[in-house]
Amino acid sequence: MRVQPGDLVAVHYDVLDDDGSVIESSREKDQPVEFESGVGNVVGNPIFQGFDDAVQGLGIGERTSLEAEGPEWTKDLMFVVPREHPEIQRLEGRYKSTGGPQEGKIVELSNGGIALIAKIDEKQVVLDANHMLAGKKIKFELEVLDILRGNVPGGGMVV
Repeated sequence: MRVQPGDLVAVHYDVLDDDGSVIESSREKDQPVEFESGVGNVVGNPIFQGFDDAVQGLGIGERTSLEAEGPEWTKDLMFVVPREHPEIQRLEGRYKSTGGPQEGKIVELSNGGIALIAKIDEKQVVLDANHMLAGKKIKFELEVLDILRGNVPGGGMVV
């Protein structure tokens, strides 16, 4: 059986950076991505939309890969914030149990956004609110784990 539009597909994925290092994997927690093929909404995340096209025609156990680029990096999402600013004070309290704000740490901002602490000193903190994959090329390695056939006469699913 091969993936076709209307099928429910389960896929394991690995995300690799430019160096070939795995930066995320569905295998780590044994949580494959499941989606209906041909619908165009893979986990509601635009970066995963290429999965649907990439697995068309593949069978169970077959693998493929695709490359993608993160969104464009922009200096407009870099913020220099004084240490006495309420947001930095909030971060210091929130992350106190893990050593407080530190360079390289990813933090959640009060507006729900995510930022990387790019630099920190006694006077200020530089926050990078760009997407973590901004300006980076990534590679997805995909493996089809299961296919449930959709659109079967009588409304049932065939494995």
